[in-house]
Amino acid sequence: GVCVDATSGTIVPLDRKGTPLYPLIMYNDSRAVVEAEELRRASLKAREFEVFLPITPQLVLPKVMWLKKNCDFYGRIHKILHESDYAVYKLTGIFASSNNTAGKSHALLDDLKYLEETYEDVNVSVDLMPELKPICSIVGYVTEEASLETGLPSGIPVVNGVTDASAGDITSGAIKAGQANATIGTALTVHVVVDKPVPDMSQRFYYKTYINNLFLAGGFTNAGTTALDAMSRLLGKSLIELTDMARKVPPGCEGLIACTEWYGVRVPKTHPNVRGFFIGLSEITANPGAIFRSMLEGSALALRLMLDAVEDVTKVKIYDLRVSGGASRNDLFMEIIADVSNRDVYVVEEPDSAIGSAILAMWGCTSGRIEEIVGRVVKIKKLFKPTGENTAKYLKLLEKYVQLVDALSGIL
Repeated sequence: GVCVDATSGTIVPLDRKGTPLYPLIMYNDSRAVVEAEELRRASLKAREFEVFLPITPQLVLPKVMWLKKNCDFYGRIHKILHESDYAVYKLTGIFASSNNTAGKSHALLDDLKYLEETYEDVNVSVDLMPELKPICSIVGYVTEEASLETGLPSGIPVVNGVTDASAGDITSGAIKAGQANATIGTALTVHVVVDKPVPDMSQRFYYKTYINNLFLAGGFTNAGTTALDAMSRLLGKSLIELTDMARKVPPGCEGLIACTEWYGVRVPKTHPNVRGFFIGLSEITANPGAIFRSMLEGSALALRLMLDAVEDVTKVKIYDLRVSGGASRNDLFMEIIADVSNRDVYVVEEPDSAIGSAILAMWGCTSGRIEEIVGRVVKIKKLFKPTGENTAKYLKLLEKYVQLVDALSGIL
C-alpha cells in the first residue's frame, strides 16, 4: 500500500477537472493577517474553538478568504486540498482527507465533519473542502494513469494518512498516551499523545486527531536550531567545535542564562514581544563554550515548559520523551534535555517521517495492530537518562528563566 504525508495548511485550489488554479500557498504563508482577524470577529464558533485551534493567518480559512477577496478565479474553485491530499487525488482520482491532515481547516477532532458554522460565518462553502475519512482507511487505489506516471503498480491501495509531523510522531514510536515526541529542527515542536482534548484556555498549544482514538497536544516554539546556527556563524566555530567546548562547562553555566526564542515566547505565558537574551555574562562565562551551552540549556528549558503546560492542562503524565530532527544527533543536547525535563530521552535510528507513513500503509492494508508494527520497525538508537543532581540545578534555573521572561515582557 501507499500512504502520503506532508504539511498541514499548504493548500492548492483546483477546478472541476482537478487542475490547479493557483500555486501552492505554503503552510507558513502569512498573507492572510487581515482575514484571520476578520474570521475572529465574524465567527463566535471559531473564537470558541481557539482553545483547541488558535486563529492565525496560517490556517486554511483565512487563506481561502484571501483567495476569495483577491482572485477572480474564485468562482471556478471546485476543491481546496492540502498538498498530501492533492498527491492522493493524483494517485486515485478521489478527493479525501483525514481530520489530522485537515486540522488547520477547522476539522472537528472527534467526528468526520468540519466546523460548518465557522465557514457559514465568513460566507465560504464548506463543500470546497475534501470529504473527511478515517486515518488508515483505504481512500482508493492507484489508477493506471498514475501507475504510468509514478511506476507504482496499478490497483494497490492508497491509505489515508496524517501530516508529516504526525507521521514523525509515529516514526518516533510515540503512539500511547503519555508518550511525547519533540522535533528539533529550525523550530522546536512538541507533540504529546493524550486520551482526550482538554481546552487550553491560554491558547498555547493545539490539538490534532491521532491514531487509535487518541489525540496529539501540540506546541510550537522558536527554540530550535536557528539561534544555534546563528551563534555558530557569529563565533566562527562549527557546531561540533562549540559542543566540545560546551561539554567542559558545568551545568547551569556559572549563572549564564540564555533565551533562544528570538521571535516571541509561548510558554508558560505568551509574550510575543520578548526576544533572545543572555543574562549573567562575566569574565568566566564570556567564552564560546559557556555561551553555547547556555543556549542548549535555554532551548531545553523551553521544551520543559511546553511539556509542563500540556501536563497541567490535560493531566496526562508524560513518562516517555522521544526526540527527532537534526539536533537529536547532538549527544550533549540530549543529555541536557534529559536532565532539564527529568525524563528518559529516546533517539530512534530512523527518524524520517516517511517511516511513519510506511507504518500507516502497512497497518491500513493488514489486520495487524499498529503497536506490533511499530515494535518491529522502530528501533531505539540511544537512551539518555536524567542525572538527579543536574535536574535539581536546572529546576532552580527554570524558576529564574520564567521570572526573567516575565520581567522582560514588560520592558521590550
